[in-house]
Amino acid sequence: MTPTLSRAALLGFVLTGCALPALAAADMAAADPGDAADNAETIIVTGRQLEQPSELAAGVIEFGNSVQIVTSEQIAMSGATNFAELAQFLIKGANIGYSPDEGEYTIRLDGGGDRDTLVVLDGVPLYDRGPALEDIWGSTTIDPHMIERAEVFRGGNSLFFGSNGGIGVISLVTKRPDGTKKFELGANYGSFNTREIWGNASFPIDSEGRHSIMVYGGTVQTDGPRIFSPESYVDNVAAAGGIQEYPLNRSNIGIKYLWKIDDKSEFRLNGQYTQIEFHDPFPDNETYSPNRVRYPIVDFSLDRRWSDALYTELTGYWSNPKLNNTETYAEICRIPTGCINPDTRTPVAFGKATGRSIPYANKGFGDASKVGGFRELGLNFRNTLTLKDIVEVVGGVQVVSYKNDSDPVFPVGDASTTITGLYADLRPTIPFSPDTKISLAARIDFAKAFSSKTIWKFGVRQPIGDFYLRANGGTSYSTPRNTELFNESPTLVGNPDLKTEETKTYNAAAGYSHAFGNLQVSAELGWFTTDITNRIQTTSGLTPNTYFNNDRVTEIRGLTAELNLALGQSWTANVSYTKQQARLDGTTLQINETPEYMIQGTAAWHSPDQRFHITLYPRYQGPEYATGGVGNALRHNFGNYFVMNASLGLWLGEERDHRFTVRVVNVFDKYYAERYGYGNMRFSEAFVRGEMTTSSPEYYYGYPFEGKPRSVYVSYSTTF
Repeated sequence: MTPTLSRAALLGFVLTGCALPALAAADMAAADPGDAADNAETIIVTGRQLEQPSELAAGVIEFGNSVQIVTSEQIAMSGATNFAELAQFLIKGANIGYSPDEGEYTIRLDGGGDRDTLVVLDGVPLYDRGPALEDIWGSTTIDPHMIERAEVFRGGNSLFFGSNGGIGVISLVTKRPDGTKKFELGANYGSFNTREIWGNASFPIDSEGRHSIMVYGGTVQTDGPRIFSPESYVDNVAAAGGIQEYPLNRSNIGIKYLWKIDDKSEFRLNGQYTQIEFHDPFPDNETYSPNRVRYPIVDFSLDRRWSDALYTELTGYWSNPKLNNTETYAEICRIPTGCINPDTRTPVAFGKATGRSIPYANKGFGDASKVGGFRELGLNFRNTLTLKDIVEVVGGVQVVSYKNDSDPVFPVGDASTTITGLYADLRPTIPFSPDTKISLAARIDFAKAFSSKTIWKFGVRQPIGDFYLRANGGTSYSTPRNTELFNESPTLVGNPDLKTEETKTYNAAAGYSHAFGNLQVSAELGWFTTDITNRIQTTSGLTPNTYFNNDRVTEIRGLTAELNLALGQSWTANVSYTKQQARLDGTTLQINETPEYMIQGTAAWHSPDQRFHITLYPRYQGPEYATGGVGNALRHNFGNYFVMNASLGLWLGEERDHRFTVRVVNVFDKYYAERYGYGNMRFSEAFVRGEMTTSSPEYYYGYPFEGKPRSVYVSYSTTF
């Protein structure tokens, strides 16, 4: 279903919320000012219409959801080399778990944790199912150059996407063939010896263009910035070679096929393979830690417009990510009378590292490095029935099946978990108020693991001239991961009695959009509240630690505000503010790794001929805490910092299709922490010699995951 004018108008606000790309702003400025006075909706239609929202996004925007669209133009202008950098500066209210330069990270929206924001790539959830060994961070495999648009759904959206979308969903739609011939090629070089090349080529394979193919791929390799300072390393870990560079490499290749069956139907098929390699030895115990993630995905879609009243979509996927991990620890002399280094035959004092490293169990070299992974299959069959001026109904069935696919040495088993969900969304037209949009929806999921789960969702939107009111809410759940149930290691064990985590969220907002001559203004003020029960967490300071359901409710309360401006063809700006109070009920402490507030935005100037562009990406992170040690006795605020990126663009050629970009990361070279972790001194000389115990105040300590220092990157891309 092609969005109506009303949906296009709503999309306009969504696009302006990210600072319009230069050409989109030019399109908007070209609108007839007379029409502006008569029909504010027409003014808001922006965005070149080359990147239409998905059918699902257009629908939920109209019925009260907040959906931010980040376009490929904005992504290219930012120069981001990984998805975390893109999210930090372009997605409102996004917070990054872990470090973008480490090879492990998650995206968190509106106070949520790792399992509350679901990232979906062309309908394929990149959610970690908890294979043996350790987690696989699917978002790290995303190539930002292949993203056509990111659709950011705020609020509970598990109704259509399945579990783990309790606070938000980031749905990524990638570039794809369309029956025409086109090519894209780009390269990037910069700080830390970063080398990157990417490209895609689309072409028809029959004379009518009904069958076409896209081949695509890219690779980025970097020595990587320092993540941990030398002062963070335990003495014996440092002596055994733990202080080292953190190289990070990602390569992907894929092929897409399009069959335009007829004017009302099309079939798409995609196969891709991504491999990411990174090192992440933590400073309290690991001396060497290369990791390799292999992530193959096959997905397809079949859609048909039967009539103006009926539209059908069938999508499916298979994914089978796997991880190889090598982790070693320092060999230490534990004999009071001293030791002899077997390699050099030199004496080694009691408590000191010998200079050699020993692999952890199942994390050795070659065949001793065992594989952790999982296999997942999914199908989603959705129909949209539209009875004009009466009702719109979206209904369907989704089946997701996953199982552990790790080496048999891990005692996790390979039993399959299958979840079958039936859902329906009723969108009636109110006869006496046809501009009022209401959505009432429910879903029931069936699985052996929990018998059944019923979740619901609602949305409402009311336009009032240049103003509007909207609200939506919903529920979701998250099942325990395999590692949380069955993990076995010297430092962490599973808990087979874990319960399902459950989420309930509401949000509401008031907005305004109007054109004052060449000045387009839009703004929104919002509020959200989320309660998470049975939250799955990890104990701290025990040997070993384990997982548990927190019997306290996690209460997240927040405010949002945003302002978007576009002046003619040359100036665009936006600023957004997200405040989030996240606490356990009855307490006053902010929960870990959830900033109390964030302020971010963009400011851009485009030359009158649209060939030269300057864009600034400021971000301020408010207080953000980490706790650790026995009973979480240690607490540190690693927030309160300002970071700004910038990009300079020069577009040459008759069609402005030769693009040179200079990107500066952390313009003011601010020292800050992306994350803050806690370790212990069990490998230290003092602990081995008995001068320190696990109850000593200095046994547990904290260390920052350092943010990237000032860095410069130069890129060139072209389309033809």
